[in-house]
Amino acid sequence: MQAVILAGGKGTRLHPLTRHIPKPMVPLFDRPVLEHTIALLKSHGIRHLIFTLSYRARDIIEYFGGGSRWGVHIQYAIEDEPLGTAGGLKAMQPLLRETFCVLSGDGITDFDLSAALEAHRRHSAEATMLLYRLPDPAALSEFGVVETDAAGRIQRFVEKPAPGQASGDTINTGIYLLEPSILTRIPGDRPFDFSRDLFPELLREGARFFGYRAQGYWCDIGNLGQYRQVHQDALAGKITLDFGAFGAREVRRGVWIGPGAQMHPSAQFLGPCYVGSGTQVQERAVVAGGAVLGRGSRVGAGARIAASVIGAEAYVGPDADLRDCIVGDGYRLSDGYRLQGAVLTRDLGPLAICARTGRALTETPTLAVQKAA
Repeated sequence: MQAVILAGGKGTRLHPLTRHIPKPMVPLFDRPVLEHTIALLKSHGIRHLIFTLSYRARDIIEYFGGGSRWGVHIQYAIEDEPLGTAGGLKAMQPLLRETFCVLSGDGITDFDLSAALEAHRRHSAEATMLLYRLPDPAALSEFGVVETDAAGRIQRFVEKPAPGQASGDTINTGIYLLEPSILTRIPGDRPFDFSRDLFPELLREGARFFGYRAQGYWCDIGNLGQYRQVHQDALAGKITLDFGAFGAREVRRGVWIGPGAQMHPSAQFLGPCYVGSGTQVQERAVVAGGAVLGRGSRVGAGARIAASVIGAEAYVGPDADLRDCIVGDGYRLSDGYRLQGAVLTRDLGPLAICARTGRALTETPTLAVQKAA
């Protein structure tokens, strides 16, 4: 089976993290999110990949090249103008000659794609949408809500229903198994979208269009809150990520330490937490539950970090106290600052984020960023 990875998004809701990198290259435990997707596909024997690119395409091509480093073969399709989520597939028609998987390069999941493929073939489906039960009713309006019959055939699809109007709790994950015949339905001269165009057409025609209720973890990393939450979920074991494959070792339950990390004997590590390669943690520092320290970062004496993501080569000064924060690559935080729910990057400085929605606020609340007395 082949895979098409949609990796052209700008990730505007992840600003300021995506001001200088494409959304699929945002780091997750010292690896781009897209690299985790490649690992998932390879684990299911999918090694022929096609990336659709647009925003900062060169960044992705230079990092992944032909894919040999990961044991896969990667081809690229660059869209000079946006063609919609499905429109870009038309140009790939000569390459897609067997069942193929379409998925987003900016999501994270551990779904059993092999089991989904088995169901797709059992139904002799032309298209299969992987579905996920979302227990939070307030979040349903951000996704496509899907209804199926007892056999799994899709009966109704409502894209981003108004709050309170969703008729179920099962959503479209943006992961699809498709037959090459589906490409004949996609025009080559205009933008075309899966949810707005292709799927309604399949329903009208009564095509063999099925849903597969996947088990496991799935998160669309659409905003800053979700980005931080994915790290917390991985540390809590809610998603299967092999930290050992990153070179890290579990020194005690829930405490992962990367190669070359330097830790003062008086520093405390309260799991679950992750310390990247080459990181320095000085005396009396506390790395508490949910903390992720990127490669080459430095934590000053007496600093405390909890439930926060610290980027590569970042610096947290002595006696600083961070909770529920995101610190971008290379950011330097002076000593003694107390931060909660803040995002800091080199070019924009501190921004507050709402813990409930994950959206960046235009003004920093008085208590979000304050110098310790």
